Amino acid sequence: MLIPAWVTMILVCGNGMISTASAQEVSTEETDTPVVYFNIAEIESLDSILSVRIPPIAAAETLQEALESPAEEVAVDAADKPYENVMVKRAGRDRYGRYTIQCAAHVNGRLGRAGYYSQGHAYQILTQFPSVINGYTKVTIPSLSKLSWENRVPAVLDMHRQAADYVKDNFDISKLVPGAYYVVNMYYTTSPYMLQFFYAARKQGTRNYGTHVGVLYYSAEHKTWIVEHNIHGNVHYDALESILGGVSNPHKYGVTSISKVSR
Repeated sequence: MLIPAWVTMILVCGNGMISTASAQEVSTEETDTPVVYFNIAEIESLDSILSVRIPPIAAAETLQEALESPAEEVAVDAADKPYENVMVKRAGRDRYGRYTIQCAAHVNGRLGRAGYYSQGHAYQILTQFPSVINGYTKVTIPSLSKLSWENRVPAVLDMHRQAADYVKDNFDISKLVPGAYYVVNMYYTTSPYMLQFFYAARKQGTRNYGTHVGVLYYSAEHKTWIVEHNIHGNVHYDALESILGGVSNPHKYGVTSISKVSR
């Protein structure tokens, strides 16, 4: 099954992590490469994305033609396979509908279009809502001042993985409410902000140390819970169960805590 989308000329994504210089915006260099995004009105759920259809037309020669040209196609798992993941290129959108490479900006925009308000960085967003489970409260938070510089990142990553393992081993997915929205704090193994966000979270007392964040909701079509999150400007739709855990998790990211979104 193939998913088409509109093509436009926009900014190239960066490293997928939010800069502490601004919680919402990161400057990038311009490019003449056409990239793909979905209309905001049609990106409110994974189900609506999979239903989008656009007839093909001629290849683009100008910006106006690029806006009308055939979209890049993204492969989706075959219908007879269990749902695991869909990735939509250049689909990251902030609360104003602008392209963003930032995971937190995408979450704030996604929740805003669903009628909720959130703000801040990955380690701040979950504190605005009631906690459902937080693996960080069940593991030992390392004292980095006692460690050499080369051992600090591994210590924080180990903490993230332990928190993710706690969520996997102790969270009952059946307690999630279909129709409700949740936010998930996540670790990302190669994030350059791992120490920076750790120190900021300790200072602010957020008890969420992950550098990554996503929106969690139920997909009626696929009969599974989906984590929607922005990496490098590309939006991933992962089955929750496929990204649980730390050490045993084959992905570079995993869920470390969950909060239920409320108004």
